[in-house]
Amino acid sequence: MMSLCIENIHLPNISKAKVRFFMVRADLIHPLASGNKFYKLKPAIEQAKHHKINTLLSFGGAYSNHIHALALSAKAQGMASIGIIRGEASYAKNPTLTDAREAGMQLQFVDRLTYKRRTDTPYLKQLQQRYPAALIIPEGGSNQNAVKGCMKLMAEVNELVDANIVTVAAGTGATAAGLACGTTKNQSVIAYAVLKDETLNKRIKKFIDIENKSVKVNVEPADFGGYAKLDEQVLSFILEWLDKTGILLDPIYTGKMCMRLMQQIDAGMFKQGTTIAMLHSGGLQGWRGMQQRVIRLAGPKSWNTIQSYLCRDIA
Repeated sequence: MMSLCIENIHLPNISKAKVRFFMVRADLIHPLASGNKFYKLKPAIEQAKHHKINTLLSFGGAYSNHIHALALSAKAQGMASIGIIRGEASYAKNPTLTDAREAGMQLQFVDRLTYKRRTDTPYLKQLQQRYPAALIIPEGGSNQNAVKGCMKLMAEVNELVDANIVTVAAGTGATAAGLACGTTKNQSVIAYAVLKDETLNKRIKKFIDIENKSVKVNVEPADFGGYAKLDEQVLSFILEWLDKTGILLDPIYTGKMCMRLMQQIDAGMFKQGTTIAMLHSGGLQGWRGMQQRVIRLAGPKSWNTIQSYLCRDIA
């Protein structure tokens, strides 16, 4: 596992705006289960070990970065894992869940109605009774443990770069809250919402309030058609970014955030002299479920370009 590192990105539009732009390469800390997931899961694993719990249980979709990271993290710690997966058992053959199974994860497939109960107390009690030896972790790993883990992530970022603004793609909001709770004076966090969720602001605020911090996260829309929707515009931006920087963004989180962020830089929304650090939170394994979509939108050559990067850094 590699240490966190940063990369200074030099592009004409960034120079024209007279800002400094760094990418925090959390995508490089592990060849498969990379990014913020390790930081979010580490406190939960420490909690489980402290209480002599040897099984981790959580929830996710068929291509969930969280499920993937949880399975690999549990295996690395000599622990068992259980995944409650939304969808059909046939999904077990996809690359994400194949990795999870090979890491020892027990997969339990549920229908959408059952999956919607994943935060309901009665359902969680039933699961706990069925798996009494398991620590149940929310979908995405997003709880107060995850916030504390991402506070440590922010501390590592600040050791690498003196940024005025740190940006992160937001789904559940725990990473954004943790980064905000770890900010220094005159430093701010912008969360780019990759799904249309009116509760995101409240959820982030609740995470922050529990840590008793007087900080705020600015939330910007960056869903571009909806969660996990990859259209021609976003794909074109990701491929162009890869060509210009040599860095592959993921299609669900960082690709959309970076596209929106570049639009804002082009529009002069950041004060000259501002130093921006964008968190590349990993999730590249998610590309493996996008092959047919990429080929349909941009042709087989584009997929080969993405696959070549994945084979180099993931396989």
